[in-house]
Amino acid sequence: MRFLFTLVIFLLVLPLVFLFAFQQGLLDDYVADDEIPAEPFIIAELRQETSGADLSRRIDKALDENAYDDAVMYAEIANYIEEPLNADTAMRLEAEDAYARRLTRNTTSFAQGFVTGEGNDTPAFMGAVASDLTVIGDVRDIGSEGAKLARGEEYSKMILGLSVVGLAATTATVATGGGGLPARIGVSLLKIARKTGTITAGLTRDVTRALQEAVNFEKLGGTLRAVDLTNPQATRRAVTEYADGISMARITPILDDVAVLEKSVGPAETVRVMRYVDSADDLARVTKMSGTLGTKTRGIIEITGKTSLRAFKTAWNLLLVALEFVWAIVAGIGALFATALGRRVVRGRRQRA
Repeated sequence: MRFLFTLVIFLLVLPLVFLFAFQQGLLDDYVADDEIPAEPFIIAELRQETSGADLSRRIDKALDENAYDDAVMYAEIANYIEEPLNADTAMRLEAEDAYARRLTRNTTSFAQGFVTGEGNDTPAFMGAVASDLTVIGDVRDIGSEGAKLARGEEYSKMILGLSVVGLAATTATVATGGGGLPARIGVSLLKIARKTGTITAGLTRDVTRALQEAVNFEKLGGTLRAVDLTNPQATRRAVTEYADGISMARITPILDDVAVLEKSVGPAETVRVMRYVDSADDLARVTKMSGTLGTKTRGIIEITGKTSLRAFKTAWNLLLVALEFVWAIVAGIGALFATALGRRVVRGRRQRA
């Protein structure tokens, strides 16, 4: 019996010791982060933090606020952790997915995003991205922010710098048959995040620093003062010529991370998830996380407060996972004990016989 008790302790404590050492970075030279699957830990923590009833309340609130994308996200999380939604909530969500409702919502939002470069749902963000991909958005923003620079007024270095980089990326995309497209997408989504106020101060700081290395704003000001910024074609020609000499080395990794994030979660969610990204390094971690969680990424960050896969791999979460399967360990040990006891009984009977 002492052996069996020791075995149970060993089976439960050893993984906890391992995870503690892993969390402290003591095993980095021996165990790659990807070798430990994160999803069991994520599911265990989500089940501690939320429930079907809680997610139903979140969905209802999102629908009340016309935030259909949020409602769908919470429904996906409920499905992910196998928590049933309230019947009324499920019916309401299904009704919002009707073709006529989607058509009206999507058409109006796309047009708004294309014209203004702003929005608050997926179609609007798609429209904003489309306007930037046709350089309309870049020229529009250069005309607006560039005029302020030319007049010596306060302007947004982030918006102006990204617009200049965007024109350079568009030229590269055409010249390479699509090679500059990730940077082009990254530029568009960062600009939208800046305009809608979803980007954090920390990430804004990192992006602006990278842009200052890429764009000589003093020289750019001279270029802009020499052109009629009310003429979109003249503005595009002048800035495109200027953009040929900029350095993309520091800003490209950030733009690439945004583009990869967009592939995993879509344009609207990419912009929204910026609220939880505090630096360029944090962006890389969230991007990696999105490769596993997809469009559920923002909701899981919101519920758990964690922005990296590694953050879920804690000793406590391992214990939660282990306890879900402890019955199997106990059952296995019980079977061994029963087998051993049965053999003793049989041997005793034989000896008495």
